[in-house]
Amino acid sequence: MFNYVVRRILTMIPMFFLMTGVYFAVQNYLPGGPVQEMLSRIQYGGSEGTGRTMTIDQVDRLRTELNHQYGLDQPLPVRYWIWVKKAATLDFGDSTTTRTPAIETIRERIPVSLGFGIPGFFLTYLVCIGLGLLKAVKNGSRFDTITSVLLFVAYSIPALVVSVVLLLVFCTDRILPGGAIFPLGGAHADFWETLGSADRWWDFANHMFLPVVASLLGGFTLLTLLMKNSVLDVLSHDFIRTARAKGLPEKRVILKHALKNAILPLLVGLGGYVSAFVAGSIVIETVFGLPGMGRLLIESLNSRDYNVLMGVAVIQSLVVMFGQLLSDIAYVAVDPRIDFEGDTRG
Repeated sequence: MFNYVVRRILTMIPMFFLMTGVYFAVQNYLPGGPVQEMLSRIQYGGSEGTGRTMTIDQVDRLRTELNHQYGLDQPLPVRYWIWVKKAATLDFGDSTTTRTPAIETIRERIPVSLGFGIPGFFLTYLVCIGLGLLKAVKNGSRFDTITSVLLFVAYSIPALVVSVVLLLVFCTDRILPGGAIFPLGGAHADFWETLGSADRWWDFANHMFLPVVASLLGGFTLLTLLMKNSVLDVLSHDFIRTARAKGLPEKRVILKHALKNAILPLLVGLGGYVSAFVAGSIVIETVFGLPGMGRLLIESLNSRDYNVLMGVAVIQSLVVMFGQLLSDIAYVAVDPRIDFEGDTRG
């Protein structure tokens, strides 16, 4: 297994260059960029309105100087190699919006996305495994029918609608007689810095609770049904009938023999779910006013802040690749018979 992990990490290197190379090439041909943004500031003065009138020749000369200053007058492969060497030290350049290092902007947003992404990820798998197992055991019962209807209803409602309803019900005084239960938005209270450590965690948990619920409702339906079908398939195998013929209790047959084999299909897409939750949700972060990675991605696109955009792309690429590696490791942890070094052991 160790050799396989090493090989996978080595294969991540060309994959990383491929993914970031595509991102870098695409963003170089998108409209806007630091040169255009700087020209606009000089000509129109930005929000201050203190720009100055320039002739066409002056604009062209200034554009040439700015292209040289930002290294945009060099060939694309050269610029990409320079960017890679800086990115290796987490130097993505300065944000053209905030004029601060891009990595600092990203670092401020990561805890917010992790704050509701990691709990949402674990709760999603815990709920879908438990509920899917219970639905399989009670297949065809009233419980199975009712939960299936509820799952499809939850799956059919967009995350935007779920988030808005949660805000309306639990964050305002229009629905519940007792008034708002959770904060209306944001990652923490305005007086967060004056709170103690325990109070800070409690305040952060209050702000993250509804975003976690919103991400949970839209994420576990397919996994629950996959878990149910996987359990039903495993229960039809010969080794389950053999275990039952030996007189083993049904609870032990399901939890010890069936569950371990039924959970394997859920681990195949583990890496994708990890990356999705860690990268943040654009819809949920926007509705709840959370300054996370998903919202930063949209803000960077709107403002043509390509340095921050490339930093976000690097982090998301690494999360996707290591998420897939985590999926393989979890696969072996659940079923040691799987051997990535060679043939599967019997």
